[in-house]
Amino acid sequence: MLIVVFVAAVAGILLAIAFLDFIVPEFTARQLLALRLRIMGFADKRLSIRGINIAYWEAGSGEPLVLLHGMGVDRGTLLDVAGKLTGHYRVILPDLPGFGDSDKPERADYGISAQVDNLREIIKALGLHRVHLGGHSMGGWISAGVAASSPEMVESLWLISAAGTSELDHSLPMEAFRRGEYVLCCRSPSELRGVMHLAMFKLPRLPYCVWQALGRRAAANYALHTRIFARIMQDISGYNLEERLPKITAPTLIVFGDSDRLVPPSALRTFKRLIPNSRSILLKNVGHVPQMEAVDRCASDYLAFRQSQEATGR
Repeated sequence: MLIVVFVAAVAGILLAIAFLDFIVPEFTARQLLALRLRIMGFADKRLSIRGINIAYWEAGSGEPLVLLHGMGVDRGTLLDVAGKLTGHYRVILPDLPGFGDSDKPERADYGISAQVDNLREIIKALGLHRVHLGGHSMGGWISAGVAASSPEMVESLWLISAAGTSELDHSLPMEAFRRGEYVLCCRSPSELRGVMHLAMFKLPRLPYCVWQALGRRAAANYALHTRIFARIMQDISGYNLEERLPKITAPTLIVFGDSDRLVPPSALRTFKRLIPNSRSILLKNVGHVPQMEAVDRCASDYLAFRQSQEATGR
């Protein structure tokens, strides 16, 4: 009898979730995210830099590891891999100004140089003087900029599918931009799957509510994010990352997927050639988002990298 009651209760819960998934997708997605954060031990926090409110998640203890998201997305794209690292480090995931739950001032400068300054200010506002730093795509570009211009702040650097080198000038997003198209931005929620298909070798299996919530957020930010994208495309030449990379003194791990359609994987060689103390990893059958497509591999490679640095006293 107890088994029948238990099965009925579970079935009822699943039916309720399925109902909410389709009827109120954004509410359901928020609840699922809150549950994930609670299970993973992440706290949702806020800080302020120059009057701009910054949202960030934090979990774990130990040496601080700040991870930065890419263009058109937010801190959520790093949550899976971050959850694998909180047993070793104090992991901090901020939303940059203009993205996620952070403020989006209409007249703010969202160029790379300005975001490099913003990242420095975020680190200082956290009360930190020296951090381990990681960034994905645009976040890698910004993180490398901080490591090059403020080497005293960066203990180690983790670049995941990082943008910013000359290879980006011949990338699919840049070629589309020259035609007046923004392939990384969604006009409507239904376009999100197409963007994700470009970004990933294999699409993830997500609940309907998550696709809808992410798609609606992306569409709501379309005007701002196309403006930001146009601004950072100017920074391929305006903010010359390649001339800055040799100034990076922090040990650096560079990770790319061999099936990246957004930043040519050949950029890995450029980063490796120009950053003095660096090592590189090219992941097979992985696209532009290794931290979501190969979570366990990314986390284990990073832990091995950090352990090797600790063994050599770096």
